[in-house]
Amino acid sequence: MKRFFIFLILAIFFLFIYAYFIDTSGVKVKEYKYESTSLPKGFNDFKIVHFSDFLYEKPDDLKHLEQVIKKINEYTPDIVVFTGDLLKSKINDKDKNDLINLLKGLKPELFKYAISGDNDPDDIKDIYDAAGFKYLDNNAEYIFNEDVEPIVIATQDLSQEAMQNINELEYKFAITLIHKPDDYDNLALLGADNLILAGHSLGGQIRIPFWGALIKKNGATKYSDDYYQADNKTMYVSYGIGTEKTPFRLFNKPSINVYRLYSK
Repeated sequence: MKRFFIFLILAIFFLFIYAYFIDTSGVKVKEYKYESTSLPKGFNDFKIVHFSDFLYEKPDDLKHLEQVIKKINEYTPDIVVFTGDLLKSKINDKDKNDLINLLKGLKPELFKYAISGDNDPDDIKDIYDAAGFKYLDNNAEYIFNEDVEPIVIATQDLSQEAMQNINELEYKFAITLIHKPDDYDNLALLGADNLILAGHSLGGQIRIPFWGALIKKNGATKYSDDYYQADNKTMYVSYGIGTEKTPFRLFNKPSINVYRLYSK
C-alpha cells in the first residue's frame, strides 16, 4: 500500500510537470479538408490558417508567438484568421509594440482577419489595425480569388448595413468567425454553405482520453470539441495557444488549424 501511494504521488507530480512545461509549449498543426458544391471554382485548393486565444500575459510569451507565426507562414496560407483573445489583460506600450511587430510577420497571400474575444481590452482594434489585420466587428466583406464569384467572410450579429453590403453581389459560400462556439445555434445562415470558425474553448485545457474537455468554460459548455456539423452549417473550434486562469494544458498541445477548401 505504501508503494502504491508513493507511485501515485510521483505520477501526479510528473503529470503536473508535463502539464505546466511540456503541453503548454510548441505548436501542433491540425489539418482539415473541406469540400463544398457551393464553393466557387476560383477558390479550389484555397488554404486558411486559423489560430485563436493566444492570451498574451508576459514578454516571455512573445517567443511562443514567434514560433506560432513561423509555423503558420510555412503553410503559405491564402488567408489567416484569428478568433479572439489575443490578450489576457491590458498591456503596456512597449509590450504592445513588440506584439504588433511580431504579428506583422504573418504573411498570407491575401489577407489576415481578426475578431475580439471576451478577455481582449476595448483598444484591441488598434493592435489589429497596426499589425495589418482586417478587424471584423459585426461586419462582413467579400473575398475574391481568381473568379468573378466571391465568397463572404463575416462575424455574428451583422448590422443591417453589413447585410445590405454583402447582398450586392451574388455569393453562395460564407465563412463566419465567432469567438464563443456556443453561439453556433443562434447564427443566421449566410449563403448555401456556411463554414464557422470559433475559439474560446481551449479544448478544456485539460483533456481526458475518451472523455474530452475537463474544464468547460462559459460560452463553450455545449460545443467544446473541435468539429460540429448540422444542416448547412459546419463549425471547427480552435483549441488555441495559451491558457486561462490555470497555466496548464494536458493532452492538449497549443494548436493551429489548417483548412484546405475544395470545390466539388
